[in-house]
Parts: sequence; structure tokens; C-alpha cells
Amino acid sequence: MRGFPDRFSFARLPSGTKMLIIMSAAMLPLGLIALLTSLDMARSASAERRAAAQTAAALYVSQIEARINRGLDAVRMPAASAQDASFLCAVLARQALATPSRPPIALFDEAGRKICQSHGTAIQQVAASHPMVDHVWLDAQRKTFRLTAARDDGTLLAEADVPIEDVRRDVAGDVGIRPTSVTLRQGDAEVEMFGGASHMVDSAPLIISLPVSDGRLALVAEFAPASTGARTLLLVLLPLLMWAAAAFAGWYIINRLLLSPLAQIKRSIETWEGSRGAFPLPRMTTPSHEIRDLAESFASVTARIQKHEAELEEGLARQTRLTREVHHRVKNNLQVVSSLINLHARGAEGDVAAAYGAIQRRVDALAVVHRNHYAELEENRGLAMRALAGELAASLRGSAPAAAAGMPIALNMADLYVTQDVAVPAAFLITEVVELMMHCNPHGSILISLEPTEAADRAMLKIETFGMEPGAIASYPAIIRFERVVTGIARQFRAPLAEDRDAGRFEIEIAAHR
Repeated sequence: MRGFPDRFSFARLPSGTKMLIIMSAAMLPLGLIALLTSLDMARSASAERRAAAQTAAALYVSQIEARINRGLDAVRMPAASAQDASFLCAVLARQALATPSRPPIALFDEAGRKICQSHGTAIQQVAASHPMVDHVWLDAQRKTFRLTAARDDGTLLAEADVPIEDVRRDVAGDVGIRPTSVTLRQGDAEVEMFGGASHMVDSAPLIISLPVSDGRLALVAEFAPASTGARTLLLVLLPLLMWAAAAFAGWYIINRLLLSPLAQIKRSIETWEGSRGAFPLPRMTTPSHEIRDLAESFASVTARIQKHEAELEEGLARQTRLTREVHHRVKNNLQVVSSLINLHARGAEGDVAAAYGAIQRRVDALAVVHRNHYAELEENRGLAMRALAGELAASLRGSAPAAAAGMPIALNMADLYVTQDVAVPAAFLITEVVELMMHCNPHGSILISLEPTEAADRAMLKIETFGMEPGAIASYPAIIRFERVVTGIARQFRAPLAEDRDAGRFEIEIAAHR
């Protein structure tokens, strides 16, 4: 589980992506607020449209009921009159002559026989379901309303046919929102009063149903919601589009003003890195003067760094020359000391000559170290133990006691390097051990070897002789001084000196590298 956050860490994302995420998260609450507001506005608009549709349908109902009520009033007057049928027929005829637009009215007796009709197309009697109740029938085939009214005693029935076209002319006014269709229904009978223009249906239509004439009829008005669908969708999507556009615009501005110029500076730094030329100041197109100032600051700093590096290189060269001169003078001085010792040793005999020889061998060992160190200054890798041991072996053979003159010294040295702090005690240790073996086994041979160990920065230095008689080292007169000297040298290596005196083998671990 610990690898999951590392793999999907926010810090590993590019700066532009992080900026886009941060700005999107910061603006998300505003986008949600705007979205909820738009949804509320859409719901309000839908409720307002439904209220407008309800109002328009109610206006249609009121106009239709007004026209039907005028027709009912026309048939109620003869039905409610106490006059006889012949007198009422004459009255109806005079009214028809005076007002031809009035609907034709027919009178029927209690047996259902037609007594008379004012004018117009013959009216066929439709039996009332209850003689004491006014009725309105919808005749879908003839496109008319049949209106009936009866006397209280049922002896006379008045009926009238009102064409639906007359009703349509009376109510076809401006009622606000325009329906696609208005239909009157009564049971299975159905007549379309008005039909609107066709429309592309993208959702369910809005249907309003209201009772007409005390529930005798029903008006069904259908309204198309297609015109509000696009606006509602736009109201809903607009906050999301604004949120996305604002986040993208913010990201683009940050990327344009900050991230892209910084990337240009980074590429210029990578191009200049390790170069000794001037810092390649990028061509900045950003309007942000802070970024341009930063690039100029980089150029100024790199110029100072180059100047400082030049001064350091000059100082290093001067220091190198001084160090080389010091080592050269030390080497010359040691050679002078060695020459003086050699001159004094020529006139000495016995133990004095041997003492001069021992001193000269140690001075020569130190001179070999300085000479090799002087030669390695250019590469600064340290002193090569192979070259050091070879030159030291040649010097020891040249200054060997008379009994060991020409004693062979073989080398088996790995290509390893040591510091001067290691080279000096190593040279002294080789000198002490080889001198011991020259005295104890003058007719034998010596092998100096250096082999790497399992540790990368350690090596085993081994000095051994072949053909030495057992107990020769133990009987050497100066063995106590030898032990004291090599013990002190071993302390400088911070490692134990392994000895096998009967076999004539000495080895110690030293610090070395390739």
C-alpha cells in the first residue's frame, strides 16, 4: 500500500496539470452554485409555462362556456314560459326573422313529437336523460352542440343545435401561449376545436384538461414543450461550460506567463551547463517582467560563476606549480642527503658501514615516494604501487649489503593506487622487511605482492622470502629494534601485521583503490 501514493503522488504531476487541477477544484463550488441556480431557473420556467398553459386553457373554457350558456338561455326561455306551444312557435319565428344569427330552436311535446322549429336545418329530437335538467350533447358527426331544456312538468322540450364552427369563431382569440391543439370530449365523442402548427417533438407534450359546462364536457389543450428544451439545456450546461472555460483560461494564462518561460530558462541552463561560454539568454516572449528579470539574473550569476571558476583554476594551477616545486625540492634534498651518506659510508667499515647503509636505504625509500608523488600530480589519482615498488626494489638491490649483493627481488603488484599517507609507511615497511631478509637469508629471493581483497578499497600487501632456514629471524641481533619499528609502521595502517617468521612471510592490509 505504501507504493500506491508514491506512484500517484500529486507532487509528481507536471506543474501545468497541477495548476489546472487546483483551479478546477477552486472554481468547482462556484460552478455548482451556478448549476443549481440554472436548474432552479429551469424548474421555475417550467412551472411558469405550466401556469401560463393552465391560464390559456381556462380562458378557452370560459369563452366556450359563455357561448354554450347563451345557447342554453335561448332554449330555457320557451321551456320556462307558461304560454301554449302555438304562441311560442310564433314568437320563435319572429325572433328568427329579426335575428337570423340565432341558433334554430325546435319545440317537442311530452311524447317527443316535434311541434315546430324556428328556422334552419331540421332538428332531430334527442331524448333527455332527465326532463328536469338542462343538457349539452356533443355531436361529433354533425360538428354541433345539442342543447336541451324542459318545462318542470315535462310537457314541453326545447332543443337547439349550435355549430361548433360558430363556437370556434367566438373563442378563437389571443389567449397568450399558443396550444398545438384544443379538443372537446364527451364520453367517446371528440371534436377538435383548434389545431396549431406542427412542431418537432423532442419530449412529452404538456397536456391540460379542464371541465366545461359543469362537467358536461371536457376541454383538452396540448402545448408543445420543444421551444423550452434548448433554453433549459443551455441554462444547465452554461455554468459547466463557464467553469471549464474559466479553468482552461486560467491554466493557459499561467502556462503562458509562467510555466513556458521557466521551461525556456531551464533549457538554456541545460544547454549552458558545463560550457565555458556566456549564458545563452533565451528570447522571452512573455509579458511578465519578473520572468525576464529572472533570466537576466541567471545570466549575471553565470557570468560571476565563470569569473570565479577562472580565478579558481588560476589559483589551482598556481598551487599545483608550488606543490610540484616543493616535492621537487624535497626529492633533491633527499638525494643530496643520500649522496652525503654514501660518501661517508665509503670510508667506514664494519657496523658503521652497515648503519650508514641502513640509513641510506630509508632515505632512498622516502625519496622514491616523493618522486612518484611528484609524477602523479598531473592525474591526481594517487601513487601507483606497482611503479613505487619497482623503483624501491631497484634502490634496495643497489644498496644491499655485500653478502646479499644481487639478491633477486620479484614483484607481483596489482594495478592499484594509494595516497601519500599510505605510500610512505608502505615504503618504509618494504624497506625494513627486505633489509631483514637480506641479513637473514642473503642467498634466497624475495617476492613483493599486492592483491585486492573483497573490500573495494582495501588490498593485501605481502613480502616473503624463499629458502630461508628456520630460526634465522629469531637469531637476528637487531630483531628487537625491527619489531619496534614495524609495530610503529603497522599502527599507521590501522591494521595488524601478520607474521610467519619461520616461513619468512609478512603481510598487512592497506587502503588502496583502482
